[in-house]
Amino acid sequence: MAESQIEMQTLRRRTRRILGITVLLAQLPLILHLPLWISIPGMALVLSKVLPTFDNKNLLTPLLMTPIVLLAATAIFFHYDHFFGRDPCVAFLYLLVGFKFAESKRVYDASLLIVLCAFLLTTQFFYWQTITAALLSIPAIFFIGLSLFSLQRGAAEMGTRLMVHMTSKLLLQAIPVAMVLFVAVPRITAPNWSEGGSGNSTTGLSSRMSPGSISQLSKSNEVAFRVEFGNKKPTPWDLYWRGPVLTGYDGYDWFILPNNAAKDLPQANPQGADAEVQYTITMEPTRNPWLPALDTPASLPEQVSRDGTTETIARINNERQLNSLKPLDRVTQYQASSLLTDRFIPTMSPGPENLLTTESNPQTRAWAAELRSRFPDDEQFSNQVMHWFNTQNFTYTLNPPRLGRHSIDDFLFGDRRGFCEHYAASFVFILRAAGIPARVVTGYQGGEYNGDYMIIRQSDAHAWAEAYIDGAWLRFDPTAAVAPERVEHGLNEALSNERSNDLISQISFPWLKSAQLQWDSINYAWQQVVVGFDSAQQNQIWSKLGLKKPSALTIVLVIIGAGLVWMGLILLPSSVLGRTKLDPCETQWIKFCRKFSGKGQARHQGESARDYINRLGDEWPQHRSSMNKLLTAYHAGRFSEAAQHKKTHLHYANQMKGALQHIGRAER
Repeated sequence: MAESQIEMQTLRRRTRRILGITVLLAQLPLILHLPLWISIPGMALVLSKVLPTFDNKNLLTPLLMTPIVLLAATAIFFHYDHFFGRDPCVAFLYLLVGFKFAESKRVYDASLLIVLCAFLLTTQFFYWQTITAALLSIPAIFFIGLSLFSLQRGAAEMGTRLMVHMTSKLLLQAIPVAMVLFVAVPRITAPNWSEGGSGNSTTGLSSRMSPGSISQLSKSNEVAFRVEFGNKKPTPWDLYWRGPVLTGYDGYDWFILPNNAAKDLPQANPQGADAEVQYTITMEPTRNPWLPALDTPASLPEQVSRDGTTETIARINNERQLNSLKPLDRVTQYQASSLLTDRFIPTMSPGPENLLTTESNPQTRAWAAELRSRFPDDEQFSNQVMHWFNTQNFTYTLNPPRLGRHSIDDFLFGDRRGFCEHYAASFVFILRAAGIPARVVTGYQGGEYNGDYMIIRQSDAHAWAEAYIDGAWLRFDPTAAVAPERVEHGLNEALSNERSNDLISQISFPWLKSAQLQWDSINYAWQQVVVGFDSAQQNQIWSKLGLKKPSALTIVLVIIGAGLVWMGLILLPSSVLGRTKLDPCETQWIKFCRKFSGKGQARHQGESARDYINRLGDEWPQHRSSMNKLLTAYHAGRFSEAAQHKKTHLHYANQMKGALQHIGRAER
């Protein structure tokens, strides 16, 4: 049968269902990264052809397919505000695979769909490169291989168990090849797949802070970054990871103001400063420009390659905010150092933007003016405000009430229930109302040790304040005055009373926590060894093999050589170690083919057993019945589930032998 005729064959039911599972497994990892209005219909398209209820029913006719696809493309364009970018293209491919499966009927359609599934599966790595993503890919890769197997000639007579066995064997044999390619193929300096993504996809801290914004972020248990300390480990009271500095205020929201980069690092106040602390941060993708650092950076962040070369990856502005020089759209690792101090001397004096520019919150203004008349000294006034927070009946909570137009007044003189952003914003407003320059600093506070490194999660997000007093910026944390356990023991301890009313939160599973930390250790090692594998580390491997800076031709020859060695190891057992003898059914089939090859009817290359028998039957119709019996026994003895048993296998071989003898007797 011609190749084009084979491609136009109708898909068998078993093949269609295997293909459907393949598509579903390729779609599954992207559910976490796509909107539900895309992911659910995309999988529903596949289920409509897989579930027995809708099996073999054409729910989408070719006439309906074109307008539906165009409608989907238009909806994706309006959702993302553009079409040519990472997120909209992945979303469209996700739906396109579903549409293609819904209308697939022939082998040609299935072959194209398998290629699309393989590409769709790789797109999940545009969003994350964790070990979880790799594990989610394994079932899909297996079913891609199984789908290819089910499309081969003769697969109809092959048992499902045998196909699974053969696919598993081939995938296991491919693992060493994949490892060689991973190590040998030249590494690019950075992946380009994350560029051009939607700017709406951000995680972590924001450039604006409104009441409730950080408290919502703190409900997330996602990892923000991990830290390995060098010479010393800071105490919990020193773990202020500085992020966006919010100087602007419009009466309700706090936000970042444009700020030119400082020419030099701000100088830390030597009084009260501990020794310099070195640390390495491994940061998860955020698509935001700022890098976290301990409160007073003593050096600019640097990326260190495996060969020891360094590259500065950020600049610092006059507010000590570190801004990355490159997009943070993949896991980023850098080294930095900081001084453990709560004050620093800036390179320039604060401007009017650090004072009040709105007429909101009159009650707070009046209270601040009265307190200022009694404490004219800036530092005394600031400490008195901290004392007031500590002694008044304030409550630290993740569920504060809604605030009105004068949000500071409502909070300070109303319900007095709030989270860190409420306390930091109120403190800064009070100081500004008293004529003291102040600003809100957002970032993370604390962390959790997991062996040799510390995990900082989104739940560690925090906000505190800075005031300009006597020529230096001083850190004040009014949250620590209200709930000191938040700084010393973390968020869960600070909210213990609030969460004690939740029955589920009272149930503690130490083994589950231990398992989570162990899994994080595995994932961290994966990031370091696999995701972090770069060209410098690759060059070290080449050097150990005696190949310093190998040429492209040398790399190709090494890959080919390794492949040949591995093929030899695979084929050696079957050719040398006693497996040279063919099975009985295959022996009878070879005898049959040789018999008619001598008559001028050799089997064509790529011709299936059934096609060969049909061609011979047309030439010798008197032998057609015996030939068909021989073919049936051959398929049963080679590919059926029962053929795995030795006695049954010999039974089918004897049937083939009998059919071949009958053909010989008829010719005589």
